[in-house]
Amino acid sequence: MNRLTGRTARPVLTILSLVLAFTAAAPALAELDPRLAPLGPYVGRTFSARMSPPGAEPATVDVQQWEEILGGKAVRITHSINGGEYGGESLLFWDVARETIAYWYVTTADFYTHGTMSAGGDSLVTHELVVGNAGDISEVEGVWRRTADGHSVTSRMMSGGQWQAKRTTEYRETPDAAPAFR
Repeated sequence: MNRLTGRTARPVLTILSLVLAFTAAAPALAELDPRLAPLGPYVGRTFSARMSPPGAEPATVDVQQWEEILGGKAVRITHSINGGEYGGESLLFWDVARETIAYWYVTTADFYTHGTMSAGGDSLVTHELVVGNAGDISEVEGVWRRTADGHSVTSRMMSGGQWQAKRTTEYRETPDAAPAFR
């Protein structure tokens, strides 16, 4: 005799249909384009960094959220500093013509950047050109290195025709953090 008849069948079928409905409604994560593989360790994660010197109050805190978009063909990094005092979004993608990872970074300030990224070992190396009102800064370079609990970013900028060290920032994974804008 079949156990799924009468009163027993209804609850089982209801639970089964709910599981199937939620499974069908859940967005499937796309596979990241293999040419974007160096970004894989960052995607789907959120990181935070205290950018101000130790002991400085109030602290300057940057929150970065990395996500795969467009069916794995691009990665979006959304970040904000101090809950939206400043922030921006980067769209990273494979540039077929130049055969490299390229990106655009749009900010809440009066400038944007566009650049390229290359990978080597546990590092990502960036070079970007600044467009708009960013003071005297015309270019920025950075080296992103994976660490045990996040990544570090060491950057320098071209200002007044001279390269100048900017800073090294240590980011730690903070799953409960989220970029915010005012």
